[in-house]
This record gives sequence, structure tokens and C-alpha cells, in this order.
Amino acid sequence: MSEIDLEYIRAILKYGSITSASKKIYISQSALSQHIIRIEKKLGVKIFNRDFKPMKLTEAGLIYKKSLEDIEKLKENTLLKIEEINKLKIGELSIGSTDYQTYFFLSKILNEFNKDYPGIKIKLVEAKTDQLNRFARNGICDFAITYETDKYDDLESINLYRENVYLAMSTKNPLKKDLKGKGQIKWVESKKLLGQNIIRMKKGQNLVLQYQELDKFTENSLKTVLETDSIFIAQKCVRENFGLAILPESMLKEERDDLIYFKLKEGLSSRTTMINYCKYHKLKRIANIFIDRLKEYAKEEF
Repeated sequence: MSEIDLEYIRAILKYGSITSASKKIYISQSALSQHIIRIEKKLGVKIFNRDFKPMKLTEAGLIYKKSLEDIEKLKENTLLKIEEINKLKIGELSIGSTDYQTYFFLSKILNEFNKDYPGIKIKLVEAKTDQLNRFARNGICDFAITYETDKYDDLESINLYRENVYLAMSTKNPLKKDLKGKGQIKWVESKKLLGQNIIRMKKGQNLVLQYQELDKFTENSLKTVLETDSIFIAQKCVRENFGLAILPESMLKEERDDLIYFKLKEGLSSRTTMINYCKYHKLKRIANIFIDRLKEYAKEEF
């Protein structure tokens, strides 16, 4: 029995066939097929029923897979117990995060956490939103701070907070005369935005839904002048009066005299920030402690 046996069995079940699985896990079809045949020879029984499409495990195959999963859990629990024996005096915690989440959210608790657990090394894995979800699935990070997704059935999620998003313009933009309402955040009718320059986030970043809503409300008339991976670059370009952009609520906490945040009369969807991690791997004790602190901070701030 080996970890690779379980990985290959899961891949075949997920993708339905040896051919499809081999393409997804980057080995040859013949190598994957021979590996399964070797398992079956060793056990003396077939573990897959190849007559079904997608392929299914035989009764013996189900027993073998369950045994492999039990061994996997036993290994994880052993390591976790050893970690707890060390009383969290040493260790490493790998956290996936966008630069925006690191700046406005994660950084707020790092100092106090380090004071309480000085022997725990924090490793930041910074990437785009869609990459972070893949990293969490593959164990590249212990968990990722990311956004709601229904794309992955092998991720477990913990909601942290829901955040509004707003449009932003430079104080030099003549559009400001069309703003209406009272209070800090005023509003404008979408028809007033027709033909405006817009700064967008590149594919793979968050806020795709909100930009789609904006395009619908403005009859696809906005002129894209820049696409960027960085929400900070988008904000900077707005301040330089290069165009409008959609920015998250947390950015309002840092006041900018050259920026105006506003909302559409029709409204844009808010977004949920959450913790995502692989459902096949139990979170480390230190990861749960860190997540609890994230939840406490989110409850206070949002």
C-alpha cells in the first residue's frame, strides 16, 4: 500500500477513466494502467470494474480505497499528535493570500500572533484568486484566504466576512457632479457612466461578477483602458484620473483626498471572503488557532 495508489485511484474516480486521469495528473496512460494492474495482481482481485463508464470500484476496490484512506488519516493524526506534544513551540504555517488580503486583513493579526507563538514561522503564498484555490486543494498552503467559489467539490470553506464593493473615481473626474444622495457614499444612475473609461482586473482575479454587472447596467459601453493583476495599481490609476474602477470596501479605511467612492443606483453584488482548505487533509492545530483569530478580527471589523 502506498500514497501513490490512493492518488491514482482518486484521479480515476474523479475523471472517469484511466485515459482522462492520466492527462490530468501528467503521467502516461500506459504507466497509470500498469500501476493499477500491479495493484490488482498483488491483491489477487480486480479493484476497478472497467465495464462501467465512468469506471467504478469493485467491492474489493472500495475496501482497498478505504484502507488507504485510513492509513492516510492515521499518518496525519500521528504528525498532529507529535506537533501537539511540542506544544506549538516550533512549526510552520503556510497561508495563501492575495496582496490585497495580506495588506488589509492578514497583516492586522500577524504581530500579536507572533508574540504568542514566536516559534511558528509564517510562510505567505501570494497569488491570484483562482491560483490560491488550486494551491489549497493541492496542499501547497495549509489554507487560503480567498473568495466564494462553487468550482471545487474537494474544498472545505469557512466564511469570514461579507464586504461591499464600490466604484471609485478621481476628484478631478467631472462625473462627480452627477452624484446624488447624502452621507459618505453617494450614488449615480448607471446611464451617467455610459462611455466612461474603466480599469479592470485581469482574468483569474476576483470582482469578475461585479464587472459583469457593471457592463450590463452600462450597456457594454465602458472603454477598457487598462487590465491589471493588482487592486493597488487599479486604485493608483483611478487617483491619476485614468478611469473608473471597482474597489472593495476595505480600501475606504485608508482615506484618500484624491478619490471618491460611490455606488450605482442599481447596486453591485457584495462578495464573501472565506478560508478554503482541502477536505482530504485535517487542518493543523496551529492553523485552527490562526483561523479563529481571523474570525475574531473579521467579526470586530465587519
